[in-house]
Amino acid sequence: PMRPLCVSRIIQIIYFRSTITIIPFKPLAEYIKICHRNDPELSKCVKQSVHNLRPYLGKGIKEINVPALEPLYIGDLNILDASSGGITVKAKKLTVYGASNFEITKMRASIQNKRFDFELVLPHLQGEGQYDINGNILALPIKGSGPFVGNFTNFVAYVRITYDVKNVNDIDYFDIKEFALKIRTGKGRLRLENLFNGDKVLGDVINQTINENFELFTNEVIAPIARALEVKFLAIATKILENFTYNELFPV
Repeated sequence: PMRPLCVSRIIQIIYFRSTITIIPFKPLAEYIKICHRNDPELSKCVKQSVHNLRPYLGKGIKEINVPALEPLYIGDLNILDASSGGITVKAKKLTVYGASNFEITKMRASIQNKRFDFELVLPHLQGEGQYDINGNILALPIKGSGPFVGNFTNFVAYVRITYDVKNVNDIDYFDIKEFALKIRTGKGRLRLENLFNGDKVLGDVINQTINENFELFTNEVIAPIARALEVKFLAIATKILENFTYNELFPV
């Protein structure tokens, strides 16, 4: 028969079990790389921290409701209207692939000025959706609607973020005041299907003309796309920052 456990043995077991179930201090999420605000290499640290986020941004971060960046759905966009140069351009169901594969080439972080400045390269982007275009471009009349696909290489983005530190219930949090994004176009190719109701000869002429003057054409249409991206990226940045305190992200 089993011998009854003595009181001291029971206490030992309870103590042992209680010690192995103690949960140590929980570190921040694996996608967050902490930067100390007094770090002389702060800009380098923030650059590494943002780079560390890339694969998580691509897939999305469900626990804090950050949607996947791959693909990035922008939706419907009025790109140009007739008053801006005699041409109307609209995009519908615009979807962008490759936005999470950015590379920060320059980074300046200033805790004192509460400002971050980034320069980053987007090595390869692909955009697709539906278009509607009517007017004159590069001295040629152009009209049509249908699917389009574009491939864009080495576009450069300039990002400026300014912020305040707001106090909520005696806890400091980031409060983004400005998220500004400008894009310098690079190389690429664009294909508009079904121009002139499917007239292949005229359609090929227009597509060839656009691609021979790709940078000129994309410079005309990039500003509203950049504004749409501003809104998307601001929402992502805000969602991440509101889930962590200022002192968690930038301890002394």
